[in-house]
Amino acid sequence: MRLTHKQSGRSGKTVKRNLELCFADKTSQQRDELGRRNLRETGKNITELGPLWNWNRQKVLGLIKEEVGRDHFDQALTQAKEQGRGLILASPHFGAWELAGLKLSVDAAPLNIMYRPNRNSGLDALVLKSRERFGGKCCATTSRGLAQLVKGLKKGEAIALLPDQEPDDNHGVFAPLFGVPAYTMTFINKLALKTGAPIIFAIAERLPKGQGFRMHYLKPDDDIYDEDQVRSATALNKCVEQCIEIAPEQYMWNYKRFKKSPPDTPKRYA
Repeated sequence: MRLTHKQSGRSGKTVKRNLELCFADKTSQQRDELGRRNLRETGKNITELGPLWNWNRQKVLGLIKEEVGRDHFDQALTQAKEQGRGLILASPHFGAWELAGLKLSVDAAPLNIMYRPNRNSGLDALVLKSRERFGGKCCATTSRGLAQLVKGLKKGEAIALLPDQEPDDNHGVFAPLFGVPAYTMTFINKLALKTGAPIIFAIAERLPKGQGFRMHYLKPDDDIYDEDQVRSATALNKCVEQCIEIAPEQYMWNYKRFKKSPPDTPKRYA
């Protein structure tokens, strides 16, 4: 059955506004069509949870039909292990990010995954159990959780973070994302500089008509390791863009990515 969503309400307005900001070169009709496709993809994120959180490892990993750029991941992981360093995996809100986390939990083990706790303790427990069932360990976005994440990286373990999450005040810089100044985290850059860990982007693209998924591994520009935080954040956002451009309709456009705006500039959302 084909999922459809009415492009209205708060979520639909956010999608529309984000597409206006990021794809100003497209016509309004093109953006509306992209928005409709995106809202259908958002529905698939929900229907996929049952299989991804309940099927056994072999069956879940069997959903991945192709891996593009796998050599980037393998080279970075091998180099990190040879040098006794960890690996930083950046996975934006794209496609089947729950599947990406499960896949990386197996291939980059031991893996520490940063996550934002749910206010509903019952739901939070379910999410943790599901995300950790292939061996990954979740670290909450609290002082204690972040300390665990850093500790794991220093021990030579892999960590996974969301590079497109808007950080708290004083923990980011403004850098362009599709030409729009976006408040971007500096945490990934600081971790890489402090530990020497390489950075690889990883996403799971949803194939059409239930045919499975395609993993993509991208190597960011070397500027991501620059001590200049704006230059580093610009390189980070450039790789996020490259992920999105694989299938723009599969990105989480209902997130207010541009909520913070530079001083003396208009707010992006009404």
